[in-house]
Amino acid sequence: LPTIDVDDWMANTKYIGKYESKRGSHQVCRWFWEIVRDDFDHEMRARLLQFVTATSGVPSRGFSVLQGNDGNIKKFAINGVDPNTYPFPRAHTCFNRIDLPVYDSKKLLLERLKIAVTTSATGFDIE
Repeated sequence: LPTIDVDDWMANTKYIGKYESKRGSHQVCRWFWEIVRDDFDHEMRARLLQFVTATSGVPSRGFSVLQGNDGNIKKFAINGVDPNTYPFPRAHTCFNRIDLPVYDSKKLLLERLKIAVTTSATGFDIE
């Protein structure tokens, strides 16, 4: 399994949708990174990366040069969405983007994220 530098991953993430104004300081984004760092082991981090980007590999020069499927650099993105519309995280692998519902608890985020990551080899959605 690849070694995933969570600090580099965080530093090279963009925040959009309901997370755009507060970015990484939004409570749900803080919970997300706490889960990635503290609750997920190496395998689950790799599965999460695979779920969102369709590859579990990290570019040799780090997340700043993460590519989309078209070969262009596409930063990892966390898109805040309404949990009533999308109760589970969804991935858009072409864009290296996860639609992450604005959950009201870290426990619910952890449960739903684990389900999404472990029941789907890759996320796929047409835009």
